[in-house]
Amino acid sequence: MKRKGAKLENTVNWVASVIGGVSLVGMVVLISLNVISRFLFATSFNWAEEVTYMLFNWAVFFGVVVVYRYQGLTAIDVLVNALPEKARRVVLILNYALITAICVALVVWGWQFAMSAWTRKSPSLHIPYFFFDIPIPLAAVCLAGYSLKFLVQTIRGQETEVAALEERS
Repeated sequence: MKRKGAKLENTVNWVASVIGGVSLVGMVVLISLNVISRFLFATSFNWAEEVTYMLFNWAVFFGVVVVYRYQGLTAIDVLVNALPEKARRVVLILNYALITAICVALVVWGWQFAMSAWTRKSPSLHIPYFFFDIPIPLAAVCLAGYSLKFLVQTIRGQETEVAALEERS
């Protein structure tokens, strides 16, 4: 039987992967085109830096979502792993609760930050900085969801899916 919420989780992961991947590829293509243009034609696209900066935000924040789903972020867990099982579980519960709270704060403050940037326009493209900042609260919603899932699994004593050490960022 499939776990409740697995379809939503897979969809979120797929969307985050697409957003992160397309943003990363877009950055590489734009930077490459700009370098080639500078080299061959002694001119560059003045808007490319802005778009690259925006794509960087989308790639980083949604890349973290994909990596965090499998707990693939680098962790210094030597001390936690040395603790007895009950103490380790308490530390993990506190850890996931704290991460969830921080992510919720990022959602709230990130949204306020993005909305405050709606009237500020970028110099070259004249698009609202909102589009540069909105990845923060959007990714934080996903991260809070994953953290909450890990918290519930830990409280229930269930195993959480963890990336192999060599696959961590």
